[in-house]
Amino acid sequence: MDLPIYAGMPGPVSRQKLMRISASLGLGQSASFLKKQQNMLWKFFSPSGYKPTKLLRGLVQNLAGSEANIAYLHIFTFNDLAAAEQWRQELIAQTR
Repeated sequence: MDLPIYAGMPGPVSRQKLMRISASLGLGQSASFLKKQQNMLWKFFSPSGYKPTKLLRGLVQNLAGSEANIAYLHIFTFNDLAAAEQWRQELIAQTR
């Protein structure tokens, strides 16, 4: 496949807001899956909030040896631009 891939992932956001948005987008099946996974559910609703750092690092590490043509990565901010920018700046600082 030669077409460029435009990927998107949620940026840092409170878990409650992420669940509310997921439900309004019709992602109820994913929420149902979480209900069945008790350990994952408790981790998901911990007060620390969701940060995509591990997910993004794993993606970048696996892309190095891949033939995937990811042309763009969009981070969904869910109208919480300040938290997303703070997370981005922290991530940049860690890579230096």
